Amino acid sequence: MKRYFSQEFVDNTGACLSFACALHCMAMPLLVVVLPLIGLSFLATERAELVLITGAIALAIGSLAWGVRLHRSWRALLILIVALAFIVISRTAVEGSFEVVFYSIGGILLASAHLVNRHLCKTCPACEPGDV
Repeated sequence: MKRYFSQEFVDNTGACLSFACALHCMAMPLLVVVLPLIGLSFLATERAELVLITGAIALAIGSLAWGVRLHRSWRALLILIVALAFIVISRTAVEGSFEVVFYSIGGILLASAHLVNRHLCKTCPACEPGDV
């Protein structure tokens, strides 16, 4: 059976999406004035933020669970848990400029979890080349 998505592809995509989420959070205060002028005001909405973060988290959970099943190391999942803590804290307990900081740290940690997972899958002797 041919696989359409490899573990490496999913981790790369997840890392990019997580990093894009972090960039979105960091750049939004600067771009909130410019985006409507160039017709991209939809990127400054709460909905765009939720779509990015929900997609990044869903992809991270799926990819890292897949990776743990293959390489049996929980390191990447621990990074994911810390990332989720930062994101939840930013949504519930922090306001103002610290919200951006916590969100950005969470997004960067999500991307890091994907990169750690990819490294673990590539260096795992138990993982088959077709699984990575």
